[in-house]
Amino acid sequence: MATSPFSLAGKTAIVTGGGTGIGKSIAIELAKAGADVAICSRKLEHLEPVAKEITNLGRRTFAVAVDVRQEEQIKGIVERAVSEFGRLDIMVNNAGASFRAKPEDISINGWNTVVQINLNGVFLGCKWAGRHMLERGQGVIINIASIAGVYGSTMMSHYGASKSAVITLTRELAMAWGRKGIRVNCIAPGPIVTEGYTDVLLKGGPEGEKAYKAVAERVGIGRWGKVEEIAYPAVFLASDAAAFIQGETIVIDGGPSSREGEG
Repeated sequence: MATSPFSLAGKTAIVTGGGTGIGKSIAIELAKAGADVAICSRKLEHLEPVAKEITNLGRRTFAVAVDVRQEEQIKGIVERAVSEFGRLDIMVNNAGASFRAKPEDISINGWNTVVQINLNGVFLGCKWAGRHMLERGQGVIINIASIAGVYGSTMMSHYGASKSAVITLTRELAMAWGRKGIRVNCIAPGPIVTEGYTDVLLKGGPEGEKAYKAVAERVGIGRWGKVEEIAYPAVFLASDAAAFIQGETIVIDGGPSSREGEG
C-alpha cells in the first residue's frame, strides 16, 4: 500500500517554543503524523509533559532548554537531533515573544528583546537547520509569523515589525535554497487562544478583556482560533503533499468580517 503524501512516517523534526501553545500543538501533531520530534523552549518544565505525550505516541523525542537568541544553543539542538535521529528533515521555528505597548512607550531594551527572539531566533534556526539540509539536499523549514507581520499592529509594533521580517526572510531563503532541495514556508496565524497571547491581553485588565472580545468580533467566523488549527496546516506544509509550495506565507486568521464588505 502506497504511503500517503500527508504522512510524516520516518521523518524527524525540531520545534522551537514546543512547550506551550501553537508550538506544543505542532509538535504533537507532527508526532501523530509519524515524525520523531525534538522540542525546545526556555523552560524545561513546560517541555517535559509534551515529550511524554510524544513518547506515548510511539515516537522518539528529547526536550532541551534553549534560548533561541543564543547561536551555540540552536546549533547544539540541531547537532543533537542529527546525532540521535540520524538526520533532520523538518525545522519549525515557532518560538516568539511580545507585550502590548504604544510605539512611543517601547524601550529600546523591549524592542531588542522581541526582535532578538522573533527574528534572530528564526534566522539562527534556519541557518543551522539549513546547513544540515543543504548537505543532504533536502529538508523543510516552517517559520511561524503572525498577521501582525502582514497587516501591522498598533499596540505591538515591535512584534509586527519582527514578524514582517520573518515573512521576508522566508521568501529570501526559499529563493536561495529552493533548487537545493529545501522548502521554506511561513504561517501567519491570526488570533489564536494560547497561554502567551491571551495573557498579554488579559493582563491589560478590563481594557484587555474588551480587546479580546473586539478581536473575535472582527474575525470572519466570529471567534478566536484554536492551536490545532495552526498545527494541521503545519503538518501539511511539512509533508510531501506540499511539495510545490515554496516561499509562501499562509495567512490563517478566520477570514474577514462580513462588515468589511458592507456600506
